[in-house]
Amino acid sequence: MNKYNQNLLSLYVHWPYCESKCPYCDFNSHVNEKIEVDDWIKSYKNQLLAMKEELIQNNINFRHLDTLFFGGGTPSLMPLKIVESIIDTSKKIFGFKKDIEITLEANPSSYETKKFVKFEQLGINRISIGAQSLNNKYLGFLGRLHNIKDVKIALNDASKIFENISVDLIYAFHDQKIHDWTNELESFLNTYNLQHLSLYQLTIEEGTKFFKDHKNGFIKLIDNDKAAEFYNISNIVLNDFGFIKYEVSNYAKKGFKCKHNLNYWNSENWIGVGPGAYGRLWSSNKNLNRIEYQNYKNPKTWLSKNLLQPEFEKITKLNTNISDIDTLTMGLRLYEGLDVSKINDLSIINFKSLEELKKRDILSFKDDVLKVNKKYMIKLNSILDYLINHWI
Repeated sequence: MNKYNQNLLSLYVHWPYCESKCPYCDFNSHVNEKIEVDDWIKSYKNQLLAMKEELIQNNINFRHLDTLFFGGGTPSLMPLKIVESIIDTSKKIFGFKKDIEITLEANPSSYETKKFVKFEQLGINRISIGAQSLNNKYLGFLGRLHNIKDVKIALNDASKIFENISVDLIYAFHDQKIHDWTNELESFLNTYNLQHLSLYQLTIEEGTKFFKDHKNGFIKLIDNDKAAEFYNISNIVLNDFGFIKYEVSNYAKKGFKCKHNLNYWNSENWIGVGPGAYGRLWSSNKNLNRIEYQNYKNPKTWLSKNLLQPEFEKITKLNTNISDIDTLTMGLRLYEGLDVSKINDLSIINFKSLEELKKRDILSFKDDVLKVNKKYMIKLNSILDYLINHWI
């Protein structure tokens, strides 16, 4: 039987607008446009009320929200009235855990940093700043509108207001030098007292400008061996600065792991509201099923569908196979590994492949915990493919 904590419940709020569309981004984001604030407040509220009904109908026990995450897009561009309404409405409908983690993503632009004090006053207690690079040349390459000076100002301002600051960085570009990257990273960490860091190697996603540029030969990617070098040296640097690597791309000081993302990786319950957001809940009615709620992606469509009464684009009962593969895929991202009792049907795992991976010291399997050994984490996708699909 699948083990999961039904009392855990997270809320993800998607804001779809940005100042511009980054060439590498495949998220559901759109360039800023004029909106009717009250209409957006009403649509978010309708969806939140609908999700409360879904929790009740599917017999899902919960005490309160454990985490609330404003993502995007660029949620720091949200009108403060909308942020305040979502927080107040969510608290009234679901209740908040005493130490709830409330995260908001922000870019280091002057307009957004001026709102930091207001965000904190509204209840935001964790800020995630999308610096993306520590080099002006690469910020330009990534299509970012800010520069290093903006990053410094944003972090200086944030450090005066928030006790929990996370920074997102993209690295491992084609012509990036490893020593330049490590020097920049070390200088950055020496300067700022950060609690969390997310490091993502540049990937080319279909449907992005970079995908077209790569296809036309304008952009090259570094080879796998060089990518592994970047990955390994980054782990060493972060470890030297006291960061614990707890997921493939995420590092935290002790006590500052992202609780919201841990709920995703541990395949717990979460609600998703806003254009393109999706949520997943474990229903306790009769058989244990996971239900997925998918929102309309287009902001205008989402707004029109939810303004008078809530409507999701699709509600799907996921079959056991899909749920189990997702649980395995997400759980193995974590350095502490996956308790396999969370998987309903272990036949999704090829045990001949598992034994082979254990012999090669790529995986460990002890006390029902399946774990990828640290030095092989960079090859996680290949390991999963071998573990699920490979038959000897």
